[in-house]
Amino acid sequence: MMLELLQSLNFWHWIILALVLLGGEALGAAGFMIGISMSALGVALLMATGLINDWQTQFLLFALLSVVASILFWKFFRPDKCIDDAEMINNRAAQLVGRKLILQQTIENGSGRLQIGDTFWRVSAEEDLTEGTRIEVYDCEGMTLLIRKIT
Repeated sequence: MMLELLQSLNFWHWIILALVLLGGEALGAAGFMIGISMSALGVALLMATGLINDWQTQFLLFALLSVVASILFWKFFRPDKCIDDAEMINNRAAQLVGRKLILQQTIENGSGRLQIGDTFWRVSAEEDLTEGTRIEVYDCEGMTLLIRKIT
């Protein structure tokens, strides 16, 4: 019974599967189902041209194309190492990373205070820095800003 069903697959089944997957993508799959639906359309195209007929080849090709499409999607169409602004909205210290400032107070023993706007921040540096030194906030640990001298 199941074998007969698999042997009766034609290109219209793959086109319908592709449309269902695109419908699922429209419901919010974040782009993941686009590649898989394109794989189903690719199998349908190969079946329509008569290049593949048996169901084993259809499913194998669909699986391979789906994996390749997923890898391509994650590699080229998804932002990697991109910090979303929404992730930092409540992390004020992380929002300051990358800022370049003039040091207003001397930093001794690797720690001190720095005023940015109307807020005083605890800062940490690997070396002692004197007042008037141009610095950069390069990271944060909790609410402590990590700073370094700009050369």
